[in-house]
Amino acid sequence: MNVLVTANFSDDGIERLESLGLDVEYDPIEARDGRMPVEALKERLQGVEIFVSGFEGVPAELMDAATDLELIACPRGGPEASVDIGAATERGIPVLYAPGRNAETVADHTLGLLLSVTRNISLAHHRLHEGTYTGSPSADAAEGGEREDVTWGIGKGSPYVTLRGPELGSRTLGIVGFGRIGRRVAKRAKDGFNMDVIAYDPFVDHVEMEPFGVEKLTELQELCRQSDVVSLHADVNPTSRDLIGPAEFEAMPDHAVFVNTARAAIIQEGALVEALENGEIQGAAMDVYHQEPIAEDDPLLAMDNVVTTPHIASASKDVIDRHSTLVTEDIKAVLSGEEPMHVKNPETLEGLDLTLG
Repeated sequence: MNVLVTANFSDDGIERLESLGLDVEYDPIEARDGRMPVEALKERLQGVEIFVSGFEGVPAELMDAATDLELIACPRGGPEASVDIGAATERGIPVLYAPGRNAETVADHTLGLLLSVTRNISLAHHRLHEGTYTGSPSADAAEGGEREDVTWGIGKGSPYVTLRGPELGSRTLGIVGFGRIGRRVAKRAKDGFNMDVIAYDPFVDHVEMEPFGVEKLTELQELCRQSDVVSLHADVNPTSRDLIGPAEFEAMPDHAVFVNTARAAIIQEGALVEALENGEIQGAAMDVYHQEPIAEDDPLLAMDNVVTTPHIASASKDVIDRHSTLVTEDIKAVLSGEEPMHVKNPETLEGLDLTLG
């Protein structure tokens, strides 16, 4: 049985697939210059029964052309971003996926961004490199001999004053979206920084939040009013698209910081820019944007009170290891005639016979 893997996959994952008796071709997207075109995939999938695709698009026309295709595995939390789930279901093709694969990594990145924007870490780094706070050449300084107290100074223009920021302890973190990532952010914020945490999620009951020591709020604008930091961790759906707009930013305290490591579609980006320019909020930290790559003239890039990263919140080796394990285990289950743990369209499993002979 032939397998084409174009998703980034661990060596151990490939070896485990091969140990199942599968003939595996590995052509990861990170070794190429981007996604493989559909026409090229049509040719590559001839004679392939299992396709493991991370970012390659899998539309209906590709499924029709890949006449031997019987199983799709998309090692992402939301496989619908790559795979036409409806078309796969109509054709009786199960779609495996990897929920929660990046939850730990994104939670780490969220706290990193939060620290960077509140304590001006990135801004301090850039100002040092551009020479704003540097002093005499090291040779000249050495002639002055040793000093008992080395400091940049404490005057009004010193970094000690201009880059001063708040502690996180006892501040309130408002989480929008209390799923796998939101829960991990809450735990890190409470256990690591002693923050108070509140959350808004119409799909999660307060009983689920209580074990995390999190208070559920039923009104989004009330969460914004109470929060020193607002962090987004919601999926994009009809209820969350453009969820954060002018009214929400206006409700936030003027010292508030806004963090988005979820999806750009959840916020009205123009409203964020306006809130930052007008001083309605103090700062923002962003990993996702309405245009990616972000435009070089995007106003967010010109603001000292905004920390930006290029959609790398889930970029860790651990994520690849984790999704490789999840997908491999589910492929093994299907080949053994068992029900996989994570399948987007479970109705396609009925009557499926993909067991190895």
